[in-house]
Amino acid sequence: MKNINTRLQEMTNKLSSKDLFESNGLGNEINFHVFDYDPEDEYVVREYLENYLLKKTKLNIKVFDIYDIIIEVLKEKGFLEKCFDYEKKKDAKYLNTLISKTIGIGSGNDLIMKKIKNEIEPNQIVLITGIGKCYGVIRAHTILNNLHSIVTNNPLIMLYPGSYNGQSFKLFNKLENDNYYRAFQFVGRK
Repeated sequence: MKNINTRLQEMTNKLSSKDLFESNGLGNEINFHVFDYDPEDEYVVREYLENYLLKKTKLNIKVFDIYDIIIEVLKEKGFLEKCFDYEKKKDAKYLNTLISKTIGIGSGNDLIMKKIKNEIEPNQIVLITGIGKCYGVIRAHTILNNLHSIVTNNPLIMLYPGSYNGQSFKLFNKLENDNYYRAFQFVGRK
């Protein structure tokens, strides 16, 4: 098994490759990838992203932290403080459902997808982060399914704290998720 630092360097090498902008999948349909990693390596991945990949490389990368987008949308709607009250009065499951409905996840008015769509530029590499931080509100397969019609010409890499075997996700290496067959593993673990 490769260690996380070796895999992160391989990720950087692949991100630097001109081949990344060509859709080389089985059906040449999408250029979506998943960089999965053990949850224990979350802070190593964050530090590498913030202190190396985004600062020291000359790559045109746009990072979308799904958790940060959710917080931003809730603030814009004046709903963030109310969420704290609901969490005290109700349980987390109720709050997560309420947040999902407020943001319109999976609907034609999905505010996360609108924010991403409005900020993507041509020739950017799109990195999706924050999946583990927003567990319960939105799942990885939902994000990827909803991004198909939005991220059409840019390579997309989802950084995922868990495992992805090319067919299904396992968040934190514990929680089974729905199947997702259209993304490719970006850097193997072996």
